[in-house]
Amino acid sequence: MMFGNPVMLLLIPVLMVAVWFSYKRKNRGAVVLSAPDKQYIEKNKTRSGFNKDRILFDLTNCLFWISLVLIVFSFSGPEIVTKETRYLSPGNEYFIVLDVSPSMAVPENGRTRLDKAKEIAEHIVMSSGNDYPGLILFGSNSVASVLPTPDRNTFLHRLRAANIMDLGDATAIGTAIGTALYFLKDSRQGERSIILISDGGENYGELSPLDASLMAAQLGIRINCIAVGSVTSDKIITIETVFRDRVTGRVSGGYDPELLREIAGNTRGYFLENPTKETIGRITTSLRTGIEETEIFFLKRSLSGYFFIPGVLILLIAMFLKIVVFKELMP
Repeated sequence: MMFGNPVMLLLIPVLMVAVWFSYKRKNRGAVVLSAPDKQYIEKNKTRSGFNKDRILFDLTNCLFWISLVLIVFSFSGPEIVTKETRYLSPGNEYFIVLDVSPSMAVPENGRTRLDKAKEIAEHIVMSSGNDYPGLILFGSNSVASVLPTPDRNTFLHRLRAANIMDLGDATAIGTAIGTALYFLKDSRQGERSIILISDGGENYGELSPLDASLMAAQLGIRINCIAVGSVTSDKIITIETVFRDRVTGRVSGGYDPELLREIAGNTRGYFLENPTKETIGRITTSLRTGIEETEIFFLKRSLSGYFFIPGVLILLIAMFLKIVVFKELMP
């Protein structure tokens, strides 16, 4: 937090001293908001201290000083300053190709494979600077959920909304790669690439994954592959479909990282198996091959109202105690 007019903060000690001396000079006991008569206070003292009237009296003084500090603080211009970076040059285009087949619903260490895949995809997108990410989801079929765009919010919304079995109950990796190639083949936006996130359990589709990777190599499009999963296993799981139906059944959690490794090798891409955020950096670094022209600017948000309004309200409460409550308490 910063202050637009920090000199105003000097008013806090100045006003405190001025008010204190004002009441001291008039022999009011150096208190604010017209204290009770000294004789009344002495008369109502108890062995354990002052009575409840004196407690209200002290509370009134505290509220007054708090309100004074808050109001002066608001005049000092408190504000939050955030640093933003605007990219002036377009980046590269790439697609994240995400597997949403049933095998991605297999739980491992408390989370499904799809949950891990979404977390990886989000980290890549938020670390890719001025590049334009797109999203392709696939199961038995594939669909371009988001075309390459600089709008990170739209991408993340579609990514988080992806569900198991949105696109069928099989795994067509070759078809998904073919879909990405269709949109990238005519692109002139710098270097083009694909990031395939899957458990590698290929079992469907007319276009084989390896043939699709060879097509990508001919077009000069790199495919980086990320394997998510562990050993192959059969598990009974419950899946909520896109129509909000709950389906329970036995799922074969196929896991074939070697297929993904071969796809990446055919296009000179990276292959990562269950990566951490540190190892994912190898892929995000490879995406940012162009020259980035950036502009740094600062956004300011004033906080004066957050101090002024409570300060006025507290001052009104203090005045209420003085005028209404003390009027009835004093003899």
